[in-house]
Parts: sequence; C-alpha cells; structure tokens
Amino acid sequence: PGSLTTLEGDDVYDDLVLTATCWLDGPMQIPAIAGWLKGSGTATFANRPGGYYKARVANQISFEKILRGHPHRSFAVNFRCKPFWYQADVADVTLTTSTTFVNNPGNVYAEPIITMYGSGDITLMVGTTIVQLEGIEDSITLDTPLMEAYKGTTSLNGSMSGEFPLLQPGANAVSWSGNVTKVIVKPNWRFL
Repeated sequence: PGSLTTLEGDDVYDDLVLTATCWLDGPMQIPAIAGWLKGSGTATFANRPGGYYKARVANQISFEKILRGHPHRSFAVNFRCKPFWYQADVADVTLTTSTTFVNNPGNVYAEPIITMYGSGDITLMVGTTIVQLEGIEDSITLDTPLMEAYKGTTSLNGSMSGEFPLLQPGANAVSWSGNVTKVIVKPNWRFL
C-alpha cells in the first residue's frame, strides 16, 4: 500500500520542477503566504487552465529580500510536481450494465477509484486486469492511487485479489460477474 512516487523502470516518469513568480502587495501578506507554501497539495497554473499538478514547494523562499524594501516585492516559488497534469472537475462515470466502455481522453494511464455496489463474490474486469472480490457486503472501493480496498474506514484488502485497475488511453471495457447493482468510477484523467 502507498502512493505513486518517483521510481525507476518501465512506464516511470521523472518529476517536473515548475517555477511561479509571485508578487506581494505588502509585507503583511507574508505570514499567510508562508503558511500556504508549506507541505504538499495541488498547484494550478494560469498557462494550463482546467487542471492541476500534485506538488510540493521545492525551494526555500527568501522573504528577507522583500522586507528590505525591494520595490517589486516579487519572489520565485519552485514546485516539485508529479509528472502528470490532472484534469479538474471530471464527473464520475456510473455503470449499470456489464461490458460498458469507459474512454480515457488522456495520453497516459489513469488511476481510477472504483466503487462497486453489490454483495457476495464478484469478478471485475477492467481492460485486461481481473480483480476477484470475496464476501462483499453492500459495497467496496478499489482506490488505485492509494492501492487500498475499503468500505468507509474499514480495510477490505483481504477481500481483494489481483492488481488494482488502470484505465489505459482510449476505450477500456469494464465488465463484471456476480451480484452487482452499479459501479461508480472516479477516473482521475491525467496527461503528460
């Protein structure tokens, strides 16, 4: 279990470092900006609207220069970004019929979060990936980005066997057998 990090091997991409130039109206904004620029989260850029990168601040911000009276009060922030740009505001895909196609508009595989509603033993097939689910009660969520299976806050990793599904670019057949009423796919479309 875990999340995607920079690795080496096939289908692995290097992180990106993207720089944003920021301007301050006055030094009173510094505490709020310093707090906002801590940790990791998402970064959106005006030159690529409609989506975001998963990022963290990669440089130390030198606010001392700004405080010394530089008239422009600007500074650069380097964001270390995962190599994928994620499309924002994508609607979930609801499937009620087995063997339905889900089209990935991205140019790289997507890591979906799939929630299946049903009970008993279920076999899910996404593209060529087969997932066996055993003893399901009401629902199960397969969270590919986290590589976790769960229902609410309860881990169901022991109820799943097989690989976590990916959605390849283009059409992906999604089918299942067993007692399933619907499948909801949060696709997480992304691009290089």
